Amino acid sequence: MATPKDFDPLAYIESAFLDTNPTGANRNGGATSASAIVTEPASKGVRFRKTALSAPRPRRVKTEPEEQVIDHEFKAVLENLPRTIGFLGQFFNDSVTAHYYQGGFQETRQDLIRRLLDPELTLEEASRLLGVCPATVRRYTNRGWLDHHRTQGGQRRFRLSSVVKFVEAHGRTPQS
Repeated sequence: MATPKDFDPLAYIESAFLDTNPTGANRNGGATSASAIVTEPASKGVRFRKTALSAPRPRRVKTEPEEQVIDHEFKAVLENLPRTIGFLGQFFNDSVTAHYYQGGFQETRQDLIRRLLDPELTLEEASRLLGVCPATVRRYTNRGWLDHHRTQGGQRRFRLSSVVKFVEAHGRTPQS
């Protein structure tokens, strides 16, 4: 059996990827370092690829996240957002516009502004904003961490303000 001082890390790594037998020869007939090979007792028989430690598994290299490039149109929207919200918040009424539409409006002006500033999101949209899979968003709602309501068809719907509140309270992944 190999002793710790005889252990050769390079031979160990090589042996993890080569089929070797206890005599130290690989399947192509070449020799490998016998110190990295550990044999089982003769009564159990001989096995291939038995090493002192378990073989390392290849891992993907963690790369730095790419810088997100914001296009110029979206950047302009973000810069104008405070002005846009200020405009929507000013009090106007629908008296002039109502003359041009018969039967009234489907929603009040306040409901229109609320719908624009706090939109209703689907499960997919909420998961994309949170950066998690839809199953994770379902778990958040089942545990009562993320507020939602259901449509008549049973689909989950979220308000943007609820998603923002959730992130402020828990971050993207809450602690149980």
